[in-house]
Amino acid sequence: MLMLLLFIVFGQGYVSIGCEPCTRPVLPGQHEREGRWWWEDARAKECGLHKGNLQQDDAAKLGTNGNGVAAANGINGTVDIFETQAIVNLSRPGIENLLKLEKRQEPWLVVLYAPWCRFCQAMEASYVELAEKLSGSGVKVGKFRADGDQKPFAQKELQLGSFPTILFFPKNTSKPIKYPSEKRDVDSLLTFVNALR
Repeated sequence: MLMLLLFIVFGQGYVSIGCEPCTRPVLPGQHEREGRWWWEDARAKECGLHKGNLQQDDAAKLGTNGNGVAAANGINGTVDIFETQAIVNLSRPGIENLLKLEKRQEPWLVVLYAPWCRFCQAMEASYVELAEKLSGSGVKVGKFRADGDQKPFAQKELQLGSFPTILFFPKNTSKPIKYPSEKRDVDSLLTFVNALR
């Protein structure tokens, strides 16, 4: 009976991650995952699955980020990801310059990420491996932290819809090309890059 009820709810365009407050309709044309995390900027989450029910003041007193993890670098209390010599850490002026260039010396592959994002964390190993494979190949690999104050800019100028967003900046074209797939393994990303070089 419960399964029948779930199929009815899902059939009407609702997605769920386990609790009633987290179940809401997905807009037409919107990817299922984009509709799920509507509470990501909220101070307190409704469901015990989200582990975000600790108040911000209490977290500050404990010296943690609210989930029992010690604040590591002082930037929203999260440890940065994609840390390797093969990946260029782009600042806001750096990504703006890359966006403005019409004739680049080299093509660029850039991930727009948030270090707290589970999907970004999950693709870290494959992106680092890809960067190391592309090292010396004529394709630069970069990262731009697009959460916090940078998010409105990234949404408006860099096609950010959800994290991670991967963009390819071709050598002779000003507009970046957004990676269209959810597959973020090394082979899939390498195929994307090689098709656009």
